[in-house]
Amino acid sequence: MPPAASVVLDYLRAQAEVMAERADDVRTDTPDAVHRSRVATRRARSALRTFASLFSAKRVRLLRTELAWHADQLGAPRDAEVLAERLQGLLDQLPAGQVTLPARARLTDNLTQVHATGHRALVASMDSPRYTDLREQFDRFLAEPPIRSSQADAGLDVLASLLARCVTRVRRKEARAAASGDDPHRWHEVRKAAKAARYCSEALLPAFGQPARQLAQAWEQVTEALGELQDTVVAEAYLGTEAARAREARESADTFLAMISAELRLRDDALERGRTALQQALALPPLS
Repeated sequence: MPPAASVVLDYLRAQAEVMAERADDVRTDTPDAVHRSRVATRRARSALRTFASLFSAKRVRLLRTELAWHADQLGAPRDAEVLAERLQGLLDQLPAGQVTLPARARLTDNLTQVHATGHRALVASMDSPRYTDLREQFDRFLAEPPIRSSQADAGLDVLASLLARCVTRVRRKEARAAASGDDPHRWHEVRKAAKAARYCSEALLPAFGQPARQLAQAWEQVTEALGELQDTVVAEAYLGTEAARAREARESADTFLAMISAELRLRDDALERGRTALQQALALPPLS
């Protein structure tokens, strides 16, 4: 087994194990199970993209497509759960006089329903032949890795170069985002590129040790801060919709407007932290 492929396959195997071990807990909606399974699914898909040059293009493409499908199924209940927790936190921070009972009920009841609907759809998808095929396809990939003949002797230097390519992609995205100012869409693209660099660094920990750990931690700071920024975008959009619905029902929209103002303040802070963390990550030396 080529050293490069061995490192990547170990990482992929770890993600497959999390998906398998958490499957029953995901079905019963055990706390944190959906989150952990979704992260493992995303890590596997990201690694397959980053290290695609080591393996058969067709096999990688097919597996990534199915992992993306499963991640989407996991995302519906998880996103509702995250948004509910976030909005509940904002409600608790507002002065009591700014929180109306109809507004609290709208936020609580609607997201509870969205989560329940999403989880039912997730369980149904996991009972489908497509999910069974995904698990079997992933197992076959690990048991009989489709390593390209041109990569039969790929060493650890190949992994370092692929991480460097991830970082170059982040730099390009960052330049475009910086030119746009504070456009959340552009910074979300930076976050996705930074997440690939983070997962790649994590995968290389066994091979490169502490330098890879420092990179992984630095990129985690970037993705956390820019993730917070994206959360404010999602929350603002949701609150805007609920404000409109409240007006249509002849209810006060003041609570939603106050929460939107709070989200915009949090967005500015998250962007500043994200840009600072990004510069620190980009300043770290590459692996060698």
